[in-house]
Amino acid sequence: MMNDHPLPVTPKDILIVDDMPDNLRLLSTMLTSHGYQVRKAINGQLALQGAQMSPPSLILLDINMPQMNGYEVCENLKKNEITKDIPIVFISALDDVLEKVKAFQVGGVDYITKPFQIEEVLARVESQLSLRSLQSKLQQQARELQERNALLEQEITERKRAEEEIRFLLETTRAIGESVDFNSALEVILHQVGETIGWDLGEAWIPNAEGTFLKSSRGWYGKDTSMAIFRQQSENLTFARNIGLPGRVWVSRQPEWVEDVSVGYPEFIRTKIALEIGFKAGFGVPILVGDEVLAVLVFFKLLSCPKDSRFIDIFNIICTQLGSLIQRKQAEESLKIAEERYHSIVENAMEGIFQSTPSGQFISANPALAKLYGYDSPGELMSSIQNISEQLYIDAERRREFVVAMDANNAVSGFESRVKRKNGAVIWISENVRAVRDSRGKLMYYEGTVSDITERKLVQEALSFQQDQTEKLLLNILPKPIAERLKVEQSTIADSFEEVSVLFADIVGFTELSARMSPTELVKRLNVIFSQFDQLAEEYGVEKIKTIGDAYMVVGGLPTPRDDHAEAIAEMALEMQAKIAKLSAQTGEDLAIRVGINSGPVVAGVIGVSKFTYDLWGDTVNVAARMEVTGLAGSIQVTDVTYELLKDKYLFQNRGLTPIKGKGDMVTYWLQGRK
Repeated sequence: MMNDHPLPVTPKDILIVDDMPDNLRLLSTMLTSHGYQVRKAINGQLALQGAQMSPPSLILLDINMPQMNGYEVCENLKKNEITKDIPIVFISALDDVLEKVKAFQVGGVDYITKPFQIEEVLARVESQLSLRSLQSKLQQQARELQERNALLEQEITERKRAEEEIRFLLETTRAIGESVDFNSALEVILHQVGETIGWDLGEAWIPNAEGTFLKSSRGWYGKDTSMAIFRQQSENLTFARNIGLPGRVWVSRQPEWVEDVSVGYPEFIRTKIALEIGFKAGFGVPILVGDEVLAVLVFFKLLSCPKDSRFIDIFNIICTQLGSLIQRKQAEESLKIAEERYHSIVENAMEGIFQSTPSGQFISANPALAKLYGYDSPGELMSSIQNISEQLYIDAERRREFVVAMDANNAVSGFESRVKRKNGAVIWISENVRAVRDSRGKLMYYEGTVSDITERKLVQEALSFQQDQTEKLLLNILPKPIAERLKVEQSTIADSFEEVSVLFADIVGFTELSARMSPTELVKRLNVIFSQFDQLAEEYGVEKIKTIGDAYMVVGGLPTPRDDHAEAIAEMALEMQAKIAKLSAQTGEDLAIRVGINSGPVVAGVIGVSKFTYDLWGDTVNVAARMEVTGLAGSIQVTDVTYELLKDKYLFQNRGLTPIKGKGDMVTYWLQGRK
């Protein structure tokens, strides 16, 4: 994972840690002359203090120091939240492979062997600073992408809510207009709010003839059987003025919203049964004609809910519509107001709204739809587009899929397509459409909304590309099975393998070779050699673990176990020698490698926090490294364990007893070829 901590602003601040004043002076002078800001520390303790107070961009760290060596300094830096991401380049006179391995295991990013070449130090420092800068840019791009995605998701949520509110308003208004009397209109409202908006219970309370109390009129109680007891109690209740939620709304003539009726709500008569059922949010609204309260509608929900002003506004519109039914004298005026409000919503909607014939002609369109398709007005759009399938859709087949879906379901939601604007530009749209049919079920027209989702699509494509790049980068660092596990497992990944073969290879005379070449030429030469080794690893199905300077480490038999792990490593070792010999002949350079192989059990796992590394541990690894160190140029030295696995198929020469550091005398063999 990328670290969210920002990288240092100054990209050329370097801390040099060395107990030798001459080395400090030499490195400081060299780096300062090339434009770097340099700080110096004569020991590990001063280095830790300085790095914590003002984190540098990079640390050049000596290994052999009194009191606290370079490995200990590095481990302490990696444990500290402030300094853990600072790249550390070790500089040491120790040229042993195991020392280099340890340097990388404690968190180093590079290793320079003394005596160092100025050009090499500068090249490696600049390389690490460039990687640091690139990481910062990638982090910034990721944050920007996340912010854009969050804004897009918020916009989508708001648009969906607006569509739902418009749909609820339209359907409820239409249903009320079709109602034959006041009571049936009340049932429509209670049912619509419960089914569409998500309230669990709705009741209508109307004044008695004397206007002294409210009595139950209609109710909607959902499908929950526990509501039946509440309903029975409601049918026998009355509310005086200012008593309970219905009585308070009756007196105030204003909507009232309660986030949680179970927490200290005044005069709530049905508190006990409400608590048993689990009611939380409550909402009451009056139906008014002038100053007269015709009814009070009350709704309850099992979840607490903050006050929703938009919902209250919509409900006020509905109640106004309902009140107009009672006053026939005001019917026409009320209908006119409702139509004006509807047209205002349609005309001023952010989404395009339309009606179209099944054959593909627009019947109506709002300004937002005309603008979306690049036309100056709805009239121009409707006169220009005579066939939606051919003139708008990029893929005519997509329009046929739309028609099939409408025939099957009478509606589509989130139907995404690519369409052409008037100027030929291609955009992405999302349609929410329903089929309108007559009383006999015959299709009359389609109506719905259209949204421009081009920006969202671009963001999704960018996210997909970023995810693909991240996936490729992860697979360059870790074996694919390990990478897949790392994406789903939060715990440390460590596995034991009983039978693997480990190969170490080292370029003979690399120090002399580096002295004859510039750093750039040297890196290019190493790249050529290691790239060919990488191809061999892929060809023989073995796993490259890492390169350490001029050393190359590969293993057969993990992360996927295989019985022929030793044969695969032997084949690769022979081919590596052949590749080096061919390259030596082509370049005229005296190139040779030492190869060491050992077989046995290892532990493999992922280490690191901000930069993952897949590595191996165990005696098998250490002995394999010793096989390479004690080998000869152009030779492949194997242990007796590996010899026993390969002796039937390969030619060997017994080297005899060979002193191995930490192991004593061991019988080893030279792998010479295939039988």
